[in-house]
Amino acid sequence: MICIVYILVSLSLTNTHVQSKLDADAASYAREASVYAIRDPIHLFSTQRRILSLLAVSALKTSEPALYDLLKIFMEGKLQDYRDFTAMPDKVAVFSTFGLDEDICMENMSLLSLVSLAGEHEEIPYGAIAATLDVREDEVERWVIRAVSSGLMDAKMDQLRRVVLVERCAVRQFGIREWTAMKIRLDK
Repeated sequence: MICIVYILVSLSLTNTHVQSKLDADAASYAREASVYAIRDPIHLFSTQRRILSLLAVSALKTSEPALYDLLKIFMEGKLQDYRDFTAMPDKVAVFSTFGLDEDICMENMSLLSLVSLAGEHEEIPYGAIAATLDVREDEVERWVIRAVSSGLMDAKMDQLRRVVLVERCAVRQFGIREWTAMKIRLDK
């Protein structure tokens, strides 16, 4: 489905009737692709990175601002951003409008937040993970196992020291900060 959005956005047609039909179709596909990416961000992790840069998806800022904001949180945000979003009465209707399960979205956002934390540190104390996910420390291992089994990261748990040793993790964003961090790691 995301592939269809890429194709529709990249087409350049001169006929105004065809262009307006294309715009309507592109908007529809952009909504569908956005909802699908929010429903299953783990499965689409590698393909959805650039979804926010698609013109049809960017157009959702004005046509479906709550959906766009939620997609942006799933793409770049953390759990607290998601919680702030769900606390806004004008935004929370997006879940029922697009058939999204708020509890599943919360679990997926927790996994993505754990991956973001793993991307920033090679060794993470259980307490830091618990604070990030707003869970008890005895739940940390369950979250790490879920992240590892989803393929988002490779890690080992040192239960004696109560730390998670990150071997590899998927990167949600890759910009200048990530390039700098990679350079420092390579220099070591």
